[in-house]
Amino acid sequence: MPNILIAEKDFSEKAKKVLTKLGHVIDFQSSETFLRNLPKADVIVTALEVKLDKTILDLAKCLRLVGTRTTQLRYIDLEECRRRGIKVVNIKANSTTLQKTFSTAEETMALILSLLRRISWAFDSIKRGEWERKKYGGKELQGKTIGLIGFGRLGKMVAHYSFAFGMKVVAYDPFIGGTEMNYCGVKKETLENLLKKSDIVSLHAIYNDTTYKLLGDKHFRMMKSGSIFINTARGEITDENALLKALRNKWIAGAAVDTLSDESPDGGHLLKNPLVTHAKNYENLLIVPHLGGATQEATERTQIYIASLVAREIKNLFK
Repeated sequence: MPNILIAEKDFSEKAKKVLTKLGHVIDFQSSETFLRNLPKADVIVTALEVKLDKTILDLAKCLRLVGTRTTQLRYIDLEECRRRGIKVVNIKANSTTLQKTFSTAEETMALILSLLRRISWAFDSIKRGEWERKKYGGKELQGKTIGLIGFGRLGKMVAHYSFAFGMKVVAYDPFIGGTEMNYCGVKKETLENLLKKSDIVSLHAIYNDTTYKLLGDKHFRMMKSGSIFINTARGEITDENALLKALRNKWIAGAAVDTLSDESPDGGHLLKNPLVTHAKNYENLLIVPHLGGATQEATERTQIYIASLVAREIKNLFK
């Protein structure tokens, strides 16, 4: 039976049961334990806690299969996997499991509300013994226009929630036609028009070579001075220096981001990111640690799903 090494601290017992039928499951326990068990691992089941770069893969001499419950594979050295014939399976963006997972769309609304109603900073003022109702009153969502960059699974979910708050919804997506958007009650716009007319701009594009630094100086300059920017996609899709400039120069009123560029599983990227420094000193930027798909329900659901995919591959690879 193959040795299946788990690369997550908290792995669902239900997902583990799927795997124990086909192999010997080794829990993560700690980084030290994980590294110690790498040489005997035939299979690794991972997510975002461990970066499977060449250094790590070199230690996994027996490795034949990697299963990850992420849609993006930037935490894995795919070239090294190809060279060694290590198969990589992951959750596809159009999978039925993700179609039933609303956590990132819900987080988008939470960030919008937190930013517009200034919840985080109001709470900080309470902890300082202050009572600042006027300063932190914020703005309503009713009647505002939200512009969605990307109208796939998550864009559609956020549109649905936005209608419930009485907002107008426009979207930019070169791969989705106006007819489909109109069917959803959404108006298709060019990126330029979306930026100019939206009170809230929310990013839901897939990160790839074509969307790298999709939004730069000129795009943030197009936005309304009182508008806010939300990114629950990937940090690399925005030019973070341009976003910082937009906040400092008050081209926009605020931003909330779930992800930062060059993320490291241990949070080491925070030390060198100027957005983090800005957020410590100004009340117009919220940063959270990639919480989009981190709810208990989404975590267990995707762990069970990737366990089932890995189990299927084990049956083929280890006959």
